[in-house]
Amino acid sequence: MTDLVTSPAPLPTSRLTDFWRVFRRNKMGLVGLFMLITIVFVAVFAHVIAPYDPSATHDVASSDIYNPPSAAHWIGTDDAGQDVFTNFIFGARVSLIVGFFAAFISVFIGGVLGIVAGFFGGRVENILMRFTDIMLVIPDLPLMVVIVALTKKPSLLNIIFVIGLLGWTTTARIVRSQTLAVKSRKFVLRARAIGAGNRHIIRHHILPLVMPILVVNAVLVVSLAILNESTLAFLGLGDPTAISWGQMLNYAFGRGAMSTGAWWALVTPGVGIVWVVLGLTLFGHGLEQVLNPRLETHHLMRPRPIVKHEATGKPLRHATRQRVPSEAPILIEVDNLSISYLTENKPPARAVENVSFTLREGELMGLVGESGCGKTTLMLGLLRLLPAAGQIVDGEVWFGDTELTALTDDEMEAVRWKGISIVFQGAMNALNPVRTVGDQIAEAIVKHNPLMKGKALEARVSELLDLVGISPEHKKHFPHQYSGGMRQRAMIAMALACNPKVVIADEPTTALDVMIQAQVLELLDSLRKKLGLSIIFVTHDLGVVAEMCDSVLVMYGGVTAEYSDVDTIYNTARHPYTQELLKAFPDLSQPDKRLASIPGYPPRLDDLPAGCRFAPRCPLAFERCHIEQPEIHQLSERHFASCHLVEKRV
Repeated sequence: MTDLVTSPAPLPTSRLTDFWRVFRRNKMGLVGLFMLITIVFVAVFAHVIAPYDPSATHDVASSDIYNPPSAAHWIGTDDAGQDVFTNFIFGARVSLIVGFFAAFISVFIGGVLGIVAGFFGGRVENILMRFTDIMLVIPDLPLMVVIVALTKKPSLLNIIFVIGLLGWTTTARIVRSQTLAVKSRKFVLRARAIGAGNRHIIRHHILPLVMPILVVNAVLVVSLAILNESTLAFLGLGDPTAISWGQMLNYAFGRGAMSTGAWWALVTPGVGIVWVVLGLTLFGHGLEQVLNPRLETHHLMRPRPIVKHEATGKPLRHATRQRVPSEAPILIEVDNLSISYLTENKPPARAVENVSFTLREGELMGLVGESGCGKTTLMLGLLRLLPAAGQIVDGEVWFGDTELTALTDDEMEAVRWKGISIVFQGAMNALNPVRTVGDQIAEAIVKHNPLMKGKALEARVSELLDLVGISPEHKKHFPHQYSGGMRQRAMIAMALACNPKVVIADEPTTALDVMIQAQVLELLDSLRKKLGLSIIFVTHDLGVVAEMCDSVLVMYGGVTAEYSDVDTIYNTARHPYTQELLKAFPDLSQPDKRLASIPGYPPRLDDLPAGCRFAPRCPLAFERCHIEQPEIHQLSERHFASCHLVEKRV
């Protein structure tokens, strides 16, 4: 049964229509837009609106200078006897041209530098940001004055380039900060997991989320460029052949408007500057509220049946269905894999150490342990999706006949999603909020099958959504229009997009209620049987493991505590940590049983205790446990445990 959409809405007709529907509710933004449209209209149709031709030459008598407003000259005349209203209209055209073109140059330079610095980091970021810091130290306006003054004949083109080339620093820092925040989001990691390269990620995932703040900042940069042009012109550094508001102020101040009381020559261009800057500010504020959507989050999880052991009659916590036979072909074989997080001038954090397991065709393996025990790091290591500090320092990962740790990045991209895919924890974070769900599923398909386009691609997306129980009509909806369960189903559909052999499910039911959790788990199990998938299921829920899994790998402190089939783990667990975990698991068949928590916390990976990592919390620990780290002992064909007590009992 498919859970319902939390906020049903008709299919969007166009993004522009949706934008206007939201923007028109913002009164401040509408006022700013009206002010901008008004002044742009005046500038575009200046020849039609202006009562006089500003380029016309005629004799001017002393009586024509600084005439007050009249029927012939609505806002009076200036020191040259020209109509102030006409100059104001044509001045709007020049000021807007300088503002918009200079702002475009500034935003383009700042946007490119900010995205490159934030996305690539390291030495590239240091060089670009130190250069930006140097430019920020130098005041923009004095530097513009010096550069424009050095040009023999200041022209409008020179002024545009000077303002544009010196006004990018703030944009670069803002965009860099936004890029740093976006690139750490899980949907970027998901995009890299499907095989996307840097250019694709920047274009389809970084830029759409950086664009809103870039657009808002661009609006403000336009107003700053207009102010800078007006200042340069007021100081006598404007283009003498072009009428601008700054030039009007320069002439008015320099030619006695104040002393003669000709206030209209000063107020008119000043009002124009204030009008545009205020309009841009209001419009930018409105855009910011519309282009930064407040995405809703949903916390959407069913009791599991308890079965009894047929031989002993005692209640057990595993299902009675048929398990995967041990002779099934091996798909993944991990041999002594070790992963550390390396930080300069600090000891390495040994997140995973000497972990080994096999995953057979059609098998569902549960990976359990407390938070911080290395489960997610192990799974990211299999796909080579570790963060920059995470390094595979030892061991091998075999996928069929391919050793994954030896592959190049390009070779690894071909394995991800076609061979091994992943369902990330927290679907809301793993989905790009500004792209439709169908578009994001199609992205994974196109990345590995560029020839699939048009109707064939849409049909495949619809097929995948239908496979996970979502109506295909919802493919044009955005993630925030899905409920928590639907988002998780969409992530599963995305994981199946390229028909992988192995799916890693990293706590796929986190933040879901028990009913939706059960639906998602049933979906995973049914898809495994229907498609012949092998699944690695990362979870804290021992009940889910008992019900669904064929085998269990228990991790603690980055090492293997115990590894065996699910029946052995739940009935004859040998490692004290596994036993303590089972004691903390509620058993509905024993309502009088008291739950027992494990005292203390898992060890810090950069400050591991000597000897056994569980010894400080183990109720059975003895002296040797605090000195010597136990080896992994094989107790039977597929039963392994790392404990000195196991060694003594063998």
